[in-house]
Amino acid sequence: MVYALGHPMGPFRLLDLTGIDLNYYISTERYQETGDPENKPSPIVVEKFVKGEWGQKTGKGFYDYTKK
Repeated sequence: MVYALGHPMGPFRLLDLTGIDLNYYISTERYQETGDPENKPSPIVVEKFVKGEWGQKTGKGFYDYTKK
């Protein structure tokens, strides 16, 4: 995404920045409102949410922020 399309960051870094937990909660609420399976959180987001790997705020998400 960054190199091919010129975006400032890719989707995984963006999720880590905004918070995987936030994405999980928003997707879950949207699914409950619409009932559309397309709005369910993705399995990898659910996995990260359950593990507590919520992105930069916890030090680990799709990337590891504990090492400098």
